[in-house]
Amino acid sequence: MSFSEFIHACDRNDNVRISHVICSSRDSILAEYVKPPYRMNTLRLFFSMTKTFASLAIGIAGDLGLLTIDDYIIKYFPEDLPQLPDKNLCRIKIRHLLTMSSGIHDNTYAGLYAQSNWIKAFLKQEFPHEPGTYYRYSTHSSHMLSAIITKVSSLSLEEFLNKYLFHPMGIYEAQWEQSPEHLTAGGMGLSLYPHSLVKISQLLLNKGVYHGKRLISQDYLESATRQQIVKQDDVNRPDNHFCGAGYGFQFHISRGGFYRLDGAFGQLCLICPSKNLSVTVFSENSKMEALLSLVYEYLLEEPFICGEFDAGQEISGEAKNSTAEIPLRKYQLSQNGLDLESIEFIRKNGAYSLILCEKEHTNIIDFSFSGEKQGQIYFIKDLQKHRQEYVCIATFDQVLKLKVFLIETPYIVDYSFIFSGKEVLLEFSINVSFTLQNQTIRGFAMPDGLFSEGRSI
Repeated sequence: MSFSEFIHACDRNDNVRISHVICSSRDSILAEYVKPPYRMNTLRLFFSMTKTFASLAIGIAGDLGLLTIDDYIIKYFPEDLPQLPDKNLCRIKIRHLLTMSSGIHDNTYAGLYAQSNWIKAFLKQEFPHEPGTYYRYSTHSSHMLSAIITKVSSLSLEEFLNKYLFHPMGIYEAQWEQSPEHLTAGGMGLSLYPHSLVKISQLLLNKGVYHGKRLISQDYLESATRQQIVKQDDVNRPDNHFCGAGYGFQFHISRGGFYRLDGAFGQLCLICPSKNLSVTVFSENSKMEALLSLVYEYLLEEPFICGEFDAGQEISGEAKNSTAEIPLRKYQLSQNGLDLESIEFIRKNGAYSLILCEKEHTNIIDFSFSGEKQGQIYFIKDLQKHRQEYVCIATFDQVLKLKVFLIETPYIVDYSFIFSGKEVLLEFSINVSFTLQNQTIRGFAMPDGLFSEGRSI
């Protein structure tokens, strides 16, 4: 099988929507693909692939003698302990955080996410299972690893990894998000360039060595990347053949003993040491089992064939009526879940701009009926809004439609505008999101809201 056949197979599969693919050996990139309008030189949000970096930080901290994975976690948080702690809390070790086996029974993410201090909220939980005996996926367990790094090093997780991992590897662009108590989020929110993740995959393939320099011990990585616990709910699941039911230290263990970093909506970095191969995939929205099935079928067969692939296909969307007139008005919006207060359409340099006024930010989306437009707006990533790059495609056939690709994330936003006299109906939809809902918003022209074509910003 070849790389090009893999790309075509992904395109045919309804459960796989990829944007980037990079195949690498220990020392070189073998093949890569990026789907327009995405690029290799923009940040990409990792979602839960972030968790693996918390694990790497723990390994490095252990190498430095700052901690051991058999330390009990309560020693690091005496001031945050509840008055009546659960009996199993004092038994939780760092290794139990690493293996998602702290003792919680259910996924408690929703309840903890809403709290103002994630450390205190985690420690206040009930732990009905003896630590180390029961797997339950927990983003806040990963966040506790970030907090421990700060306790032992007096550095945030971001600062620690910059110093001991990223900067020595020539990675300088890392963007993180913060928890409510202003710690680096340990379980989500990291963004890097795609090729920087390839560097990490090469570090793993080389057992902790990058360009001749050891950055993390081989012993830790060998423990981290082999099965430490079984995901009991995933055993013998027919839809989990390639994902597997094993878990290491913030690594998922896949079929055949390969291991992976795994993030929401189909973000993947699969490490295959026996084949001297890593496969890095970013997705608009892919189901992990479907994606892995194609990776195994097309990319893991011997020999690996790079092949050629023309990634220059056009993104869909051409104006059916490029002479359409957009009402150059400002509209007051009804209450909505986007925190939008008003929108305004103006002419700008022969094209148009949509001005979106929120409570905290004013975003400007440029669009044209003669081709795509690019720019930057504030938009949600995992936890917070960041200024990030977009590409906009506009069409107008009775309804103005703007398709906005937030190319640092999987998010694709569709704005539809139906104009009727001095009113507008805005329909907002997004392909995937943990935080935003599709919705319809009404707008009403504001007094003196009709502006001339020459109005500028």
